[in-house]
Amino acid sequence: MFNKGNLKYFLIWPISVLLAMFFRLYGFLKPEILLISYYLVLLLVFGPAIVVTIILVFNKFLRVKRN
Repeated sequence: MFNKGNLKYFLIWPISVLLAMFFRLYGFLKPEILLISYYLVLLLVFGPAIVVTIILVFNKFLRVKRN
């Protein structure tokens, strides 16, 4: 059904969902500590994209070293 080479990319979204649920639970339990700032919004918006970019770059470097 899925190409096993691309299966690792399907593991990114559950990790992202778990992180979002963790932050939501943390914000629910300690609302006075978690202040919504521009930095937190930027982290939540661009964080997953940065993680995916890092994974793709590492995969590219590993393929170059093997050949």
